[in-house]
Amino acid sequence: MAFTHIWNKLHLHRQKVALCLLAVLLLLGNTTQAQQRDKALNKPGYDDRPVHYGFYLAVPLTKYNLQHSQAYVDQIRSVDPNISVRTKTDIGFYTGLVLNVRLAQYLDARFVPGVGFYGRTIEFRNIEVPNQETEDLMIETIANTMVELPLLLKYKSKRRSNFRPYLVAGVKPSIDLGKGNSGASGAMLLEVEQYDLALEYGIGLDVFYPYFKFAPELRFSHGLINQHKPVEGSQYSAYIQKLTNHNVSLILFFE
Repeated sequence: MAFTHIWNKLHLHRQKVALCLLAVLLLLGNTTQAQQRDKALNKPGYDDRPVHYGFYLAVPLTKYNLQHSQAYVDQIRSVDPNISVRTKTDIGFYTGLVLNVRLAQYLDARFVPGVGFYGRTIEFRNIEVPNQETEDLMIETIANTMVELPLLLKYKSKRRSNFRPYLVAGVKPSIDLGKGNSGASGAMLLEVEQYDLALEYGIGLDVFYPYFKFAPELRFSHGLINQHKPVEGSQYSAYIQKLTNHNVSLILFFE
C-alpha cells in the first residue's frame, strides 16, 4: 500500500518532476557553456598566418649503421673469428631556427636550419695492428659539427581545443664543418665524407599557450649517403664498407 501511495504521488506530480529535471538540464548546459567560454582558445588566429617563425632544441640518439667489408669477412673466416667491428649509440645535441609557411588548411612547409654536434663511436675488438700491441677493445669516435638544412612537409590534424597532433616528413642535406676523422693515425685512422643527405619523418603535438606554441616532436633520420671514406694503409678502415648516419631525436619547438 505504501508503494502504491508513493507511485500515485509521483504520478500526480509528474509534470512538476519533469519541469524540475528540465530546469536541472538547462542549468547544467549553461554551466558547461560558461566553462567552455572560460576555457577560450589560445592564439585562435594562429593558423591563419601565412608565415611564422620560431626556434628549437633537440637531443638525438645517434649512431652509424655499419656494413662490413669483404676483408673483414675473410679475416673472420680464415684467421680470427674473435675480431669484431661494431657501432655504439651516442647522445648528441642540435639547435636551430624555424620558418613555417602555410600551404593549405592542414599542410605546411617547414625550413628548419640548424647546427648539430655529434660524436659517433665504433668499437674494434681484437684487431691486430702492425707495430702495435693488440688490445681487446679499441674505441674510435668521429666528432661531427654539422650544418643541417632540413626541408619538411607538416600534415596537421584538426585542432582540438589547444592541442593538435601532426606528422612531418622530408629531407635533410647537411655539411660537416669538423675535421671529418677519428683523430687517430696510421692503421687506426678513420675518415668520413663531408656531405650527407638524410630522409626524415616523425610525429609531434602542437600545444597552444597564450603567448606561444610549444611542440614536442619525435623524429627519425636515416642517412642515404655512404659516409665512409677509404683510407689507404688503415687496418680499421679496411674492415668497413659502408657507414650511414641514423638519429632518433626528441625535438622541442617554440613558435
